[in-house]
Amino acid sequence: MSNENAFRWIVKDTLALRSGLVAISIAAVVASLINLPLHAPTDAFFNSASVTVGSLATGIGVPLLWSSLRDFRRRHFAFAIAIIAIFCLVLLASLVSETNLERSVSYIVPLAALVLGLTGIFTVLLLPTPFARSWRLTLIALLIAVGLGIGLAGQGDQKSGRLELPPRAASTITLNFSFLTQHHWSDKHEGS
Repeated sequence: MSNENAFRWIVKDTLALRSGLVAISIAAVVASLINLPLHAPTDAFFNSASVTVGSLATGIGVPLLWSSLRDFRRRHFAFAIAIIAIFCLVLLASLVSETNLERSVSYIVPLAALVLGLTGIFTVLLLPTPFARSWRLTLIALLIAVGLGIGLAGQGDQKSGRLELPPRAASTITLNFSFLTQHHWSDKHEGS
């Protein structure tokens, strides 16, 4: 297949491309939020903006992979195996980078699993929906993902290195309220 024919073939399957772009927008938003409590190997490079850019790069590749498998009899199975193979390559690359960047495996692997998993699943699930049929909705989803990724670029980065949510605000408020009421109660009754 010549390069010109390949380009025409890719452009013809814009439904899969739009579906993949919406899927990766969803995955990029989730990854940007999950990125916040993770301890990045280096804050200058590993932040919500770079996670969003990496996610969007995946968003171009996954629908192209789906389109390239359209002649396979067991397309869904081949697609899942290809996504798993890509994840294994990312895992291998993060293991190699661990020698230079401490904690890169604990940072990259959960995000890669999330992004590849959500993108693979939603690319296929969104094909029959209006999101895959409208460039306008696709663009809106992309803009939300990019805006959130850029907006959260300087946020987060807990020191634990574990994937966990920050402490609940309600317990802090309850603790402070009980402290204030005990303090207030003891001040009133000391003079009696």
